[in-house]
Amino acid sequence: MKKIILIIPVILCLFIISACKKEFLDKAPGVDLTEDNVFLTKANLESFLATVYKYSMHSNFRYRDQGNIPFSQVNSTDCIHPSSSISDEGDASEAAFVNNNRWNEGLVLPSNIINVEDFRYFIRWIAMRQIALVINRIDEVPDADEAYKKQVVAEVKFLRALMYMEMLKRYGGVPIVDQMFEPGEAVNVPRSSFEDCVKFILKNLDEAIPNLPPIYSASQTGRATSVAALALKSEVLLYAASPQYNTATPILSMANPADNKLICYGNYDVNRWKLAADAAKEALDFALANGYGLIDEPNNRSPKELDNGTVGPLGNYRASWEIHNNKELILMFQGGQLAGGITNIGNAPLTFINPACFGSFWSGISVPLNFIRKYEDTLGQVVTWDVKGGPDLIAKYRSLDPRFKQTMAYTNSYYTARDPIAQIYNGGKDYVNCKGGLWLRKYIPRNATSGNFVMNDVLFRVNELYLNYAEALNEFSAAPPPEAYAAVNAIRSRSKMPNLPEGLSKEQFRERVRNEIAIELVADDHRFWDVKRWLIAENEGVMKGNFDGLRINRVGTAPNYTYSWEPYTFETRTFNRNMYLHPFPQSEVLKGNLIQNPGWQ
Repeated sequence: MKKIILIIPVILCLFIISACKKEFLDKAPGVDLTEDNVFLTKANLESFLATVYKYSMHSNFRYRDQGNIPFSQVNSTDCIHPSSSISDEGDASEAAFVNNNRWNEGLVLPSNIINVEDFRYFIRWIAMRQIALVINRIDEVPDADEAYKKQVVAEVKFLRALMYMEMLKRYGGVPIVDQMFEPGEAVNVPRSSFEDCVKFILKNLDEAIPNLPPIYSASQTGRATSVAALALKSEVLLYAASPQYNTATPILSMANPADNKLICYGNYDVNRWKLAADAAKEALDFALANGYGLIDEPNNRSPKELDNGTVGPLGNYRASWEIHNNKELILMFQGGQLAGGITNIGNAPLTFINPACFGSFWSGISVPLNFIRKYEDTLGQVVTWDVKGGPDLIAKYRSLDPRFKQTMAYTNSYYTARDPIAQIYNGGKDYVNCKGGLWLRKYIPRNATSGNFVMNDVLFRVNELYLNYAEALNEFSAAPPPEAYAAVNAIRSRSKMPNLPEGLSKEQFRERVRNEIAIELVADDHRFWDVKRWLIAENEGVMKGNFDGLRINRVGTAPNYTYSWEPYTFETRTFNRNMYLHPFPQSEVLKGNLIQNPGWQ
């Protein structure tokens, strides 16, 4: 069997961190920690645990630490952009985002995958050793009680499961490393099958859940909870049941068909959807029982996001991602903040989401018409965007799902306190490089006046549990059961969207729930992975083919301007079938012991 050789580096020489009473992940300079003194006191272990979190927990916004720590062989000047711009959610027009554009051009290679997307590849293996070290030596801490030790072991097992899930959805089966090797030791570990990796992740989660609290005090925000572990379990089983993996034959076969077990189950089993549905229901019920829940204030279901620079009330949907530590958020990445500011290089990711015209100095995310077409009107009907265009774009926008105005910066809309009116039209200052005709404004606070703010960087939230449950339950059933309708309708009703029509077929419900997932979870680092697990990334207009935007012209005189619009194609993207899975880094393959994924040889 071919094996991967991992050279485990020295990782614990000096950690210039110490315990801090204010925030768990905000550690002040102080004690130099070595492998030997980490376990001398509980305080030292807490400091080291914060480092383990930094190495283990990813950021959906691609945050960079001041020391560039969570990045594997990535230059500090490389532009790392959220995944929206490598799916139909968005476009990054700034030339500096060459790494993201390589996805859209079909130019991903084993030699550039680290810079292009998986910049945490090597750092994960460092974290794996840190985790094994904690598990092996935690009993040496003299002033830690048994309950605390069990909790810490549960936390690092959650982090191990989280990292393995991040690798699983990129590569399929990877080497399972659950023991501590000595620094510099060559570790001959083969790639495990996809099925064995799923089992390993679930084993770590099942062992962790009983010893994790469901919630922490404010000073401990960011630590693993039992709710987060159940949410991760739901995600793992949802992916495992999905078409990309729950199949007898992968979409692209390995060079040796016997190795297909590395990238899929090798058979289809409808009961995998039942496991996914049960896990989602368990996670949702447990979250609701412990104070988590959807933000749903009846008066804020359809906020009046007024035009001409006037801000309306905060809608439920916007509140769910703008208000810090609200009840809908299960787990957030906390490593990008210090004293309320942003500690990462170049203020990333703010500068990568906020367009230059609104006070950033880089691209922002322009949203293609491909994605805007997914928004229904307020009656739940499909909206037609005439290829010839139309005379009144503002009226068109007013007809859309209330989540549209809470998510997008559109022509003449309110953006932030610094830039109250979005001048997105030919000749307007905010139209420069806006190929799609709209800017993504999700996660940008309405009262922002500068770049010195921290956005909620959410890894798990309650709304996705409802959608996981609906999707899995429908796929397991011959026809969508009432519980699947209820789960989707709970999401829709809190944004004043009508219930789904009854009597949908399984296939019709599938399309509706997938559309709901796209709208509700936009810019949450789901779409790029969802379209691959569903095997629709190659479909026209998803990650391949023509991408359309809007040409917008202002007509008339103040104060009675109207805005005409016309669709146009701004680029054609490439997606090859080998891109459903990442290639392993070329440097690893050249060692001669790693089985490369199909189409990357």
